[in-house]
Amino acid sequence: METTLGEQIMLLSLDDTSGAPHLQAQSEYMISSASVLELALAARVRMDGDHLVATDPTPLGIPVLDETLKRIAGQDKREDAQAWIFRLKKEAVEGARQGLLDKGVIREERARRWGIFPTNRYPEADGTVEQEVRRKLTAAVLEGQEPDARTAALLVLLHSGGLHKLVFAEADQAAVEKRMAELTEGHWAEPAMKQLVDSVFVALTAHSASTAVGVTNTGI
Repeated sequence: METTLGEQIMLLSLDDTSGAPHLQAQSEYMISSASVLELALAARVRMDGDHLVATDPTPLGIPVLDETLKRIAGQDKREDAQAWIFRLKKEAVEGARQGLLDKGVIREERARRWGIFPTNRYPEADGTVEQEVRRKLTAAVLEGQEPDARTAALLVLLHSGGLHKLVFAEADQAAVEKRMAELTEGHWAEPAMKQLVDSVFVALTAHSASTAVGVTNTGI
């Protein structure tokens, strides 16, 4: 089953059984960043100097990405990638969640926190999708295989946002850090794509530095 980068990040950030999110603040910005990178990989947007611009307004047929592309293409003034990442966060997170629900990968459970506050949880309904994502990540990071472009983009997001510490929790963290840094720095030959990847890295690492690393029990 084909999933977007944002959907993959959401899957990796959710506890499979309880449906509670890990590193919620970081993962939400990672999902937003994923929309930008996904459009770049599809040759719909690129960096022009310091600004993110649309190069092809043709829809991809994925609602959340098409809406993101429409907004970037219709911008009144040109802005950098970081500005778009912050602006698109709410819509990107909602779109990733709805995509996973529509595909039957997660299910929605409604409850009340402490018996008072309504909250939603999204436990896994189909574990095969996440298993395949993790297989590709493991092959690239722990087995030294060269990742495809989308897997490399996912690794950039995981590394920048700190989620790799959860994904590879049982692995040698020093080795994981070294390998992910190599992939983040060395995979992108096209200058415009490398510039966008660097912009995403700066945006996510800046946000992660200002956010306490931990597990939150609030719903996505």
